[in-house]
Amino acid sequence: MNQSHPLAVPAELVQFTQQPCLLPGESPQDFETIRQMIIDDVRPETNIEWLWTLDLVELSWEILRYRGLKQKTLEQFRMMAIESLLRRMDGSGIADHASRAVEIHARRGALEWREDPDAAIEIEARLEKSGFDALAVNAEVYLQAREQLELFDQLMQSAQQRRMALLREISIRREFALRAELVSNAVIGNGHVLSSRQRLTHDDKPVSLRLR
Repeated sequence: MNQSHPLAVPAELVQFTQQPCLLPGESPQDFETIRQMIIDDVRPETNIEWLWTLDLVELSWEILRYRGLKQKTLEQFRMMAIESLLRRMDGSGIADHASRAVEIHARRGALEWREDPDAAIEIEARLEKSGFDALAVNAEVYLQAREQLELFDQLMQSAQQRRMALLREISIRREFALRAELVSNAVIGNGHVLSSRQRLTHDDKPVSLRLR
């Protein structure tokens, strides 16, 4: 992290930062911490860089949000996976007319697994004895939650692509500014204007006037 003094948002842009797009339960303090970390690392220098950096903060928070929601989804679907495996384990060889009772029993067992730590240990031991270890439970979780996980992956990928595009824009703009400064310094140092096809030397390094 940049060790220089923290940068403050310009007064003209403060109004755009006072109401971040947070969901219920999200921490304004955590958001502010992330925002200040990014601002201090990027250290925007111009108005457009400040706007890009504030967008970068929003996109970075979006990615963190989707990761958190994905984790919560896995936790919620773990109970459904336990219920599914209990139903499969207890329903093996059961007649069709008894399937409803098996479903009720499996749902009750899943609720006990979620709410009672001792019951969870006992249920997981039963499952493992029947061949459903932790890896089997994990596989069932992903099977049950595959549509939701695909949605979060798509959302994260979209936010990540937009984030990388912003970083490229900032990098290209700063590279252009640096090359323009080198060219200007070289021209001033030589005391005359050179043609656009000529190459200038600055600190013994060739600098091309051709912009990429």
